[in-house]
Amino acid sequence: SVPPFERVGQMTHRHLPLLLLATEAIASAFKPHCMSIFDQFPKHMSSGGFRPRPSKEEMVKPKKGQESVWSFPRPPVCKEAKGRKVVVKIGDNVVAETTRAYRMMETSHPPTWYIPKEDINMKLLKPSNALKTTCEFKGQALYYDVDDGKSKAKMTCWEYPIPSDDQKIIKGSIAFYINRGLDAWVDGEKAKPQEGDFYGGWITKDVVGPFKGSPGTRFW
Repeated sequence: SVPPFERVGQMTHRHLPLLLLATEAIASAFKPHCMSIFDQFPKHMSSGGFRPRPSKEEMVKPKKGQESVWSFPRPPVCKEAKGRKVVVKIGDNVVAETTRAYRMMETSHPPTWYIPKEDINMKLLKPSNALKTTCEFKGQALYYDVDDGKSKAKMTCWEYPIPSDDQKIIKGSIAFYINRGLDAWVDGEKAKPQEGDFYGGWITKDVVGPFKGSPGTRFW
């Protein structure tokens, strides 16, 4: 027979999506003045289902100058992308421009790019009414809207004001979604957004997948 603690473990794993949904719903209920987690990330919260992690045969083999996101670690590692030019725009207006960005690399994810506030037009950023979210690796995230007076991109960037000890390198830096009204370029190449609406990775030609974010990959 299966020992009691193993039965509990099996039940928890099998019901993990439901447990997470219940927890997130309860948290949202106690923040009536904020968006609910379901309003913030509708695709992510309704993605449902499980897809197994890709096999080695299904993983894209990187060519010269490329990296596989399946070689990235978990917990994630953040490194300075020295000399790489990163530009973020809303319409024709530059929101951020830097050669001092940081790349956050985590298993199955295209990199998330963090830009120092000194290289961001902070006048365009307004505090969002979005519910704060918590990452087990980085801490609690605070969200911003981007508004240039012509267009408003809601909840399109975030920071960790007090990052965890392992991620102190991103303190004072902000990351941007590019699927909510913003565009971004890395060394002149227009980046593509990671699929879904929760994760904020940027896909460029130097990284290969398959990438986490599509329906069923929530637990990759």
